[in-house]
Amino acid sequence: MGKAITVRGKSVEQAVETALNILCLDLSDVHIQVNKTAESSGFTGASRFAEVTVTPVRFNGPASDLHAEETGQAGLRIRDGHIEMHEASAKSYPTIEAGNGVSVIINGEKLDGRRRISESDIVHIRTIDELTRAQLSITVREQGALALLTVSPGKKVTRTVKNTEYERNLTVVAEEIHEIVNDCSQRMIRDACTQLGISAPLDKRVLWEACETVVPYEAIVARGIFPKPGLDGDVEVQIDVDGSTLADEGKVNYREQTSVQLVQNGQLVAAVLPPIPGQSGEDVFGNEIIAEDGQTATIRLGRNVTQTGNHIFANCSGNLILERTDNVIFIDIADSLEMEEVNFSSGNIHFDGDVTVKGSVSHGCLLEATGAVEIGGEVRKAEVYAQKAVYANGHVSSSTIEVGQQLTTDAKYAAELETLLPILSKLGSFIQDIGAFREVELSALDGQELKKLFRIGFGEKYSSFQEQLQTFTQRREPIATDPDWSELQTTLYSIFVNTMNPGVRDGVEFLELISKAEEMAARHLPKAAITTGRLRIPYAVNSTLNCAGTIEITGNGLAQCNVHAQLDLLAEGVCRGGELAADRHVSIRECGSKRGGQTIVRTKEEGSIVIGIAYPGTVLIVGDQSYHLSETLIGVTAKLHNGLLTVR
Repeated sequence: MGKAITVRGKSVEQAVETALNILCLDLSDVHIQVNKTAESSGFTGASRFAEVTVTPVRFNGPASDLHAEETGQAGLRIRDGHIEMHEASAKSYPTIEAGNGVSVIINGEKLDGRRRISESDIVHIRTIDELTRAQLSITVREQGALALLTVSPGKKVTRTVKNTEYERNLTVVAEEIHEIVNDCSQRMIRDACTQLGISAPLDKRVLWEACETVVPYEAIVARGIFPKPGLDGDVEVQIDVDGSTLADEGKVNYREQTSVQLVQNGQLVAAVLPPIPGQSGEDVFGNEIIAEDGQTATIRLGRNVTQTGNHIFANCSGNLILERTDNVIFIDIADSLEMEEVNFSSGNIHFDGDVTVKGSVSHGCLLEATGAVEIGGEVRKAEVYAQKAVYANGHVSSSTIEVGQQLTTDAKYAAELETLLPILSKLGSFIQDIGAFREVELSALDGQELKKLFRIGFGEKYSSFQEQLQTFTQRREPIATDPDWSELQTTLYSIFVNTMNPGVRDGVEFLELISKAEEMAARHLPKAAITTGRLRIPYAVNSTLNCAGTIEITGNGLAQCNVHAQLDLLAEGVCRGGELAADRHVSIRECGSKRGGQTIVRTKEEGSIVIGIAYPGTVLIVGDQSYHLSETLIGVTAKLHNGLLTVR
């Protein structure tokens, strides 16, 4: 028998339950003696507690099949949660110790550490289960516009005592079963939101997922209305940078989509945009979230722009520069242009001013400038036109370079129209003669009748005239600055090509059209030739070089090129093949080839030719007189004396 304890309670049942809890025993493991029962007095209101004495009885485990002679020592083992003991003849008692999650009760006392036991001890084993409830939290973020729900599922650990074999020093070990427990409910989440004061609608999908999850879960359970910040004031560029240009076939010419923002003098280049105020929002508690308003743009104007109200205009033609640094917008018009390369990425360049290209001008590209052009690299299968000068440090191959003969965009249209004016003038005289012959006013000849008369007048040559006319009417690049060109092109196309549209109402309107064409050509054609240009390159092959001034070849020379300078041609290298011409003077260090082959050197009547070494096949032309070299000559000079060509 174990030690007895005496316990009082308001009833016998309460006293017994208290005693069992103290001893950590079941009702079948104890002997109960009722000393007093509970009584109460109806007159005085006094009461007497019940008193019981509870004595642990001896634990009788099942008989062991293990004999002393088989083991030779005392031992303990566990079977189905009960302790079984085998005592050796030497009376050496075994020891027992509780492992994690296990409580061992010996004679009503909880075991702490390791202890020896005998057959007279009453031993009970209790497993300790664990239950951790799910945890939820709600965090408000983004100025209260979002409510973040976080759910961490709970855990249940169920333990059972593990069976063992006989051991002298027994440690009671429990086997554990872990389960995920989520006892979170939608009502719990709604109550938590209500306690926080959240009035925004809750996301039903999030509520369902939070209660069903078996892993840590995080989601936005409520949303307010985010404030919309205002927009700062800005500057909007008013020129078409990405506009596409149609070629004759109706396809997009991507080389005309330049990355450089070119503007004309007096052009509207930018508009100042005012700031836009922000729109307030609402947090999940129903409170207003103040939005930030936009700030007025800080604009710094350069030397070549003028602001009138909210509009910014260019004071000169050039490259628009717009830079944004530290909330400050700087706008300027550069009268010179500097680029890394002229290629497909940059597009064709049409610039009113000087252009500097650090790299090369690539295949199929066009570079036009009204000033000087400086190229640090090569010119490969490209076209370069400049009004003042071209300086190239690299070789020129299969390209065209013209200096001083550069025409403006409108002048190119005028030059092409000039070739059509004689024919248009004859057509004007033709319909006047028809009117006189019929003795009718020109207003009586309507547009459709004029189209028939033109076909009759041209006869078989009408098709060739149409082809020549279409070259002009379908020109789209570079884009003309005078809008009248587009109207003139459309009208001429309607008269001579389009069979459905007459183009003009009558003969009077056709004569007015001719007068307008002559006036536009006279207005846009250059008044005088410029002879101050300069072209300087080291070497060129299979190219065309034209300059209104002087051409300098500073490197290896020229090969199979057509060259014309209105002043001088100065070549330090070897020139082979092609035609080399200068109106005033030609100077070449070495001309022609030892293998033969024709190289033509030409100048005007008042000009002169000087060649250091001239090989057979070289043709010298001064004015309309020529001289063919049949042998190699050194120190050749050719010029006219008294009207005769002299070569020496």
